[in-house]
Amino acid sequence: MTDRALRIVKHHHACVELVADGSRILVDPGSLGPAPGLDGVDAVLVTHEHPDHADAAVLSAALDRGIPVHGPASVRDTLGDALDDPGAPGWRTLSPGDRLDVAGLDVVVGGGPHAEMHPDVPGPENLSYLVAGTVLVSGDRHTPWDGQVPVLVTPVDAPWLRAVDLVRYVRQVAPRTVVGVHDGLLNDTGLSIADRVLASLEREGVTRAVRPAVGEELTVP
Repeated sequence: MTDRALRIVKHHHACVELVADGSRILVDPGSLGPAPGLDGVDAVLVTHEHPDHADAAVLSAALDRGIPVHGPASVRDTLGDALDDPGAPGWRTLSPGDRLDVAGLDVVVGGGPHAEMHPDVPGPENLSYLVAGTVLVSGDRHTPWDGQVPVLVTPVDAPWLRAVDLVRYVRQVAPRTVVGVHDGLLNDTGLSIADRVLASLEREGVTRAVRPAVGEELTVP
């Protein structure tokens, strides 16, 4: 774990930013909200290729500014034209088991297939990222993880997600804090239901379960 104070900033839907003493990692800048600012960003991490997690324009802009973009091979393949030269410095293909340093923050990569969405069509590879030994961003998959995960950033709503599966995943990972994301398609009624699902996680031993508003910043242990 890191002894640097780590903050999570919610941009929109599944897009969050992890900030620690000037180090900034942008995760899953998708198309369901305004493009996040790139000033000061040290790297962009992408969990998978779906447009609500990977906006080609944002990724291309990051590379044009010399900001490294990391993600699974399917992102490179799908967005190759938009990324201009996917083999150029700045793009790095990641796989489960990889480990990297981003501006002094340790990033461990896990993952596997995207959560099932169709019985006959396999989903793309989905990577999960454990940052600074503290924050696990799951993407669209309930990736098992060995060891303690203090903070879990994971969907609270998705076409593939059932509340019972979220509860089982939280029991497995046993975080102290759950940050619910992936809420960009919900109206006010849906958001209220998502908040009730999050509140129910406190019965599973979670100390704090929240769904940040757009622009809200959370400090995590």
